[in-house]
Amino acid sequence: MVRLFVESVPPVYLCCDTLLTAADIASAVRFQNEARRNEHLAWRRIVRRELGRSVAIEYNEVGAPAVDSANTYISVAHSRERVAVAIADERVGIDIERIDRDFGRAAERFASSSEISLGEGDGAWLAKLWTAKEAMYKYYGVRGVDLRDELRITAIDAARGVLRGELRSKEAVEEAVEVSFKLYDNRYIVATAVAAK
Repeated sequence: MVRLFVESVPPVYLCCDTLLTAADIASAVRFQNEARRNEHLAWRRIVRRELGRSVAIEYNEVGAPAVDSANTYISVAHSRERVAVAIADERVGIDIERIDRDFGRAAERFASSSEISLGEGDGAWLAKLWTAKEAMYKYYGVRGVDLRDELRITAIDAARGVLRGELRSKEAVEEAVEVSFKLYDNRYIVATAVAAK
């Protein structure tokens, strides 16, 4: 089961926020940019609220956040003034983007022509493709993956609103994933990747 949280990023965090720990504040200090610092604290606050202040938040070998709770996985993403957190009992990847962002200029770098043609008639298709591939990237947790050639969208289940994809690297083809989407405030698209059923 995946629990999804999408929340606004407060402009300033006060020192007296009772959910944040000293470790959270210390980890945020490394960000020079105040907006990035606030995004960092916003997702940590969600994790603390949902899993408790005592859960240890660490980073795995590829730099993704992880918690020390058995059978609990997290994935985080942010886009300007929103933060998205997925908490699940299985491996998960998430991404959030503003739907009005111009993905057309970079489309050839992250999507094949066959993937682009899959979404004809869908005005948000490039945003969906980008967020799907970012969520897949976080799901697989492998650095240096080529979004266009190694992360592939293989099918669309329009009835369920789900994309199916896989990682095809030089070494192997990884298990397939399903990516689902939610729209927030008619401005943000959130993609969540989990193992295909």
